Amino acid sequence: MHDIEYIPAQKRTWWIWSGVATVLALYTLYASTVGRRPDTSIGSLLVALGWMAIPAAPWLAWMALGRTRINTDGIQVVRPLRSRTARWHEISAIDVDQVGGYGGRYDYWIRISCHSGTSFRLPAPMTSHAGRDPLFDERLQEIRHRWSEAHGPTAREPE
Repeated sequence: MHDIEYIPAQKRTWWIWSGVATVLALYTLYASTVGRRPDTSIGSLLVALGWMAIPAAPWLAWMALGRTRINTDGIQVVRPLRSRTARWHEISAIDVDQVGGYGGRYDYWIRISCHSGTSFRLPAPMTSHAGRDPLFDERLQEIRHRWSEAHGPTAREPE
């Protein structure tokens, strides 16, 4: 079996929004340090958005940099500052989390559950209303198939 690496289908979108958030955050920090007060309501709005953008910019970059690696040993999630590995025999279930639901809009994330009771989401593949991954179902089936092959007949594949 060959190794597979999945990157988020939404990577470009997350980088764009991270850039926008960075510009807003820098504007806010600049305006705050030089003591400039926004004289217009649009200036006040930009400053307010900038304060919200300060934590959003690195989070969006963190999302864009996520990777999922699949090999004969198991699944590895690689993100800045952290990685997680689950060997095939440690995995008890591979499910899909449906997150959100605001106006019928959902994000779908693959969740890996381990026999130890821990679980984690894969950064990719994932799909959402805002950024669809047309190969999500195919990639999910590939991950489940590899788990079944490595784990044997006791692997539980949801229907």
